[in-house]
Amino acid sequence: MRIHASCLDHVVLNVSDLDASRRWWSTLTGVRATKDHESEVSFVVGAQAIRLRQGVPAPRGSISVCLMADASIDELHQRAVELHATHGDVHPRTAATAPAQALTITDPDGYQVELATYTPEGAPIP
Repeated sequence: MRIHASCLDHVVLNVSDLDASRRWWSTLTGVRATKDHESEVSFVVGAQAIRLRQGVPAPRGSISVCLMADASIDELHQRAVELHATHGDVHPRTAATAPAQALTITDPDGYQVELATYTPEGAPIP
């Protein structure tokens, strides 16, 4: 039997301080965290979830997550400033469905998080 994956449901990130990471990711995403039956903290983003679990984080810089936002790149830059997050310059990115521009910031455990928005000439491909 051949199986074809139809969507990404969730990813789980081990974090060193669950409460600090919950606050950081909540501020970043604008989503209220929920705790599931496995004691993981979940953030529903679109139809997917980012889950945080207390544990040993992956090596710094080894994980990168891209979040598409319905905001301008200037607004995304402002969010990074609000978080006092270390970030690089705005850069072009190939998103899953269209060209984008992104700003990469780093979470408290060293995970790279791209805040991205579709470029003016790009739009999601249905």
